[in-house]
Amino acid sequence: MKNTVLHSIFLLISTFATAQVTLKTDTTHIRIGEQIQYEISTENTPDVQFPKLQLDSLGKVEVVHSLAVDTLKKRLFKKYILTSFDSGTYRIPAQKVFINKQKFLTDSLLIHVGTVVVDTTQQKLFPIKPIYKAPPKTWRDYLNYLWWFLGILSLIGFVWWFVSYRRKHIKKLKKHNLTPIQVAWEHFQTLDKKQLIEQQKIKAYYVELTEIVRDYIGKDVHIPTMEVTTDELITLLSIHNKSKKIGIDKERITQLHSFLQTADLVKFAKSKPELLQIQEDRQIAEIIINDIQAIVHKPVLDEFGKEVVVESKEDLKSKTTKKRRLIAVLIAVVLVLIIAISTVSYYGFKYVKDTFVGHPTKELLEGDWYHSSYGFPTIGLETPIILKAIDSDIPPEARQMLLSNANFSYGSLLSGFYVMLTTVEVQEQVPLEQENIITNTVKMIESQEGVRDFVYEEEEVTISENKGVKLTGTLVLNADKMQFEQYIFIKDNTLRQITIVRKKKDTYAKEIQERIEKSILIK
Repeated sequence: MKNTVLHSIFLLISTFATAQVTLKTDTTHIRIGEQIQYEISTENTPDVQFPKLQLDSLGKVEVVHSLAVDTLKKRLFKKYILTSFDSGTYRIPAQKVFINKQKFLTDSLLIHVGTVVVDTTQQKLFPIKPIYKAPPKTWRDYLNYLWWFLGILSLIGFVWWFVSYRRKHIKKLKKHNLTPIQVAWEHFQTLDKKQLIEQQKIKAYYVELTEIVRDYIGKDVHIPTMEVTTDELITLLSIHNKSKKIGIDKERITQLHSFLQTADLVKFAKSKPELLQIQEDRQIAEIIINDIQAIVHKPVLDEFGKEVVVESKEDLKSKTTKKRRLIAVLIAVVLVLIIAISTVSYYGFKYVKDTFVGHPTKELLEGDWYHSSYGFPTIGLETPIILKAIDSDIPPEARQMLLSNANFSYGSLLSGFYVMLTTVEVQEQVPLEQENIITNTVKMIESQEGVRDFVYEEEEVTISENKGVKLTGTLVLNADKMQFEQYIFIKDNTLRQITIVRKKKDTYAKEIQERIEKSILIK
């Protein structure tokens, strides 16, 4: 029987090779709702017109998709996806293909559409459910969007506040770090730029000039100067100079007294000094400030003649504040370390790292799981993600021996976690031999790029009263050691196969594998 099938396959290949217009399908036997790939191919010539399909006379076969023309190895291919929702046998007539305005006919085709047998003893029948109407949305349905909006708004507000605060803090810090003499010199420069003398605003000029001198003396000598009279200021300065042993000369105090009295006459008695007098008062103000600066900040020497650094109250306060902040940061760091060490000790480093950094298989394991049925004959399986149907690259001559074939998968060998499920139903005259299937599986795995050192062992298993074989092995894929598990079930003319490949050291993937294996249900 096998020789007859092979002979038919070779005959089919030779027939296709000599025909100018060829027809190919992946199957002619489907169940209601399944799809057929109907393909017409011809030589790649300049003027080829593929047909708009003329289907069965009863209109039971439908075109799902008409794909674009493709080119491969100097041939043109036009594919159509067909389906039917009524059981029976339907004839698709020969199609007309025009090549250089010459008509060619394809072969006609019989399609067999079978029904899906429902075992009412195992599966109860239920009445048809009405169309589901989704409940009207409430404000709770938009709550997630609200949280996202508030989070983004808060982030924008924080960034804006941080930038504004940073700028103000830097300006304040720069201003705060200026010494009294530097502040005085900045005020002198500002006063000169106003050009009050040229504008004959003598009173305003003396007001600002005396404020500069008073402000400096108040900050550097540490006496109240802004809210006292001239005589009171001189008295306070003399007393403080003597008690604190600052060392300001009496001549300089007298000069300051004379300068302030002149300014008082301008401010309160409407006196108008000459320009030369104004310039001399400006110079006197600078001399007074410079002399007091040199005396107040005269370096202190120790017994060996070395300068002793005397820190100001502001410097001491700043250092104290920095020290407190550093202690607070250190306490916070210690608390974080204690919490981190305790968490790692209790849960383990890997779990903590994977929880905070993220791990693909951990997220799969802890996410939602789904019970689904795949293929025909059906296999029930619970997986953390619904497997996707994939097309199988089966030669056309082999497809003629299939009644049905379905493939579903998740991931790939290179992704570190891979699940593959295959169901096959062949013609009754085609034998399914377990050893051949195992051999082909091993060859397929070993032929993958980067795979080496593939070793395995077989054991018999029984699931849902169906006997099969389980292959358990290891392989090296590039630099990763992988664990390989495969279940093979053969019954009559059907094959069901489940393959799971994972990284050997991935404990989360191992738990996923074990849960999937426990959920296998062969119907």
